[in-house]
Amino acid sequence: MINICLYEDDKYHFLYPLTYVKPSYDLLIGFDTLFDKFKRFFNYANITLHCRAHLKPIERLKHSEFAVNQINTGAPCLFINGRTILTEQLFEIITNFEQDRDFVLTHKGQVIAAYLSEKNLDFMKASLEKTPNNQTLIQNLRNSCVFKEVDEALILNFAHDLIELNEKMLLIDFNYRKQPGIIKGTINPFTIIYNENNVFVDKGTFIEDFVVLNAEQGPIYIEKNVYIESGTRLEGPLFIGHDSKILGGKIKTSTIGSHCKVSGEISQSIFFNFSNKAHSGFVGHSCLGEWANLGAGTTTSNLKNTYGPVKIDSHNGTINTQKIFLGAILGDHVKTGIGTLLTAGTNIGFGSNIYGPSIHDKFVLPFSWGEANNYQPYQMDQFVKTAKRVMLRRNVKLRPEHTQLFESSKQINKPFYDAP
Repeated sequence: MINICLYEDDKYHFLYPLTYVKPSYDLLIGFDTLFDKFKRFFNYANITLHCRAHLKPIERLKHSEFAVNQINTGAPCLFINGRTILTEQLFEIITNFEQDRDFVLTHKGQVIAAYLSEKNLDFMKASLEKTPNNQTLIQNLRNSCVFKEVDEALILNFAHDLIELNEKMLLIDFNYRKQPGIIKGTINPFTIIYNENNVFVDKGTFIEDFVVLNAEQGPIYIEKNVYIESGTRLEGPLFIGHDSKILGGKIKTSTIGSHCKVSGEISQSIFFNFSNKAHSGFVGHSCLGEWANLGAGTTTSNLKNTYGPVKIDSHNGTINTQKIFLGAILGDHVKTGIGTLLTAGTNIGFGSNIYGPSIHDKFVLPFSWGEANNYQPYQMDQFVKTAKRVMLRRNVKLRPEHTQLFESSKQINKPFYDAP
């Protein structure tokens, strides 16, 4: 059985705030995470995960059936960069490469995959202890491996890449599931479906009267035990995860994870699991991490008045995304008060709790509390109390591993946010 390791490289912080407390391969896009897409191709292999050391306890909870940060050097290992979105095309390139010699696949200066043995494997194991740098890997492996540049590959370089690539992944994932035109749930008589062959509704899902499912522009995939209220218009491509509730409004070209509650107008966005937008307000070209909650009337702008490209401010400096449409990116456990206004390209750090009528800063540090231009540090003990209450409402217990993760992440990431 082949050994395969899905690993993080040192570009993880360019995916902040979404990777503040999770590895890059746990990010949600399309129907599932990058890890899930990887596993669907390599489910026959001996899989090992590798992440930053302080993430190991929580990763062992999430992926209890897999070894975490334990590389076996007794046999060759295939390493896959955790920022890579594995597709059928890339899978064929990797698996068709002859494994009689060590090889490295790259894309635009980044390592996509590497099949390594003996001394090269020892080198990679040592590199993983400090999260490997792409240029260092390439430089040290160049003389002992066969190198191939992959012309096309989907790899996340920035957090907003999730938003840009999501529509494409919704189509790919729908085709992979191969369940078009299947309705297992309960649909009431006055529900309207356009292009039913492009719709899947799983068992246990209940759709009230006067709901519109329009799959003419793309497929709609609704998992089990979803409840959809009257007055909802759904437009594909669209994915709604299990045990979520759709409380009215217009939702299109988006991913809604499991255990979410959403309403209002949502377009071209991703809601990670357990996140809420239960009231009115517009969210467009945005991404919300897990356990985020938007107060009533919270609205994101996804287009500048000048129609110019949107810039994002972050700990890495200012990034010109070259995107005309881009909303907000919110880390896990972010909360907004009623009437919160977020301008195009807003970046809100992990665990922040913001409120007030003014338009908020485009870059909000992790664990911030308060109104625009007057943020205060969110004390850890108060944050943990709130997180515990929020998670219990969904019958999820706050574990010691969670508390440890919050505290260690704040300390380990401090240098990033102290930098000028």
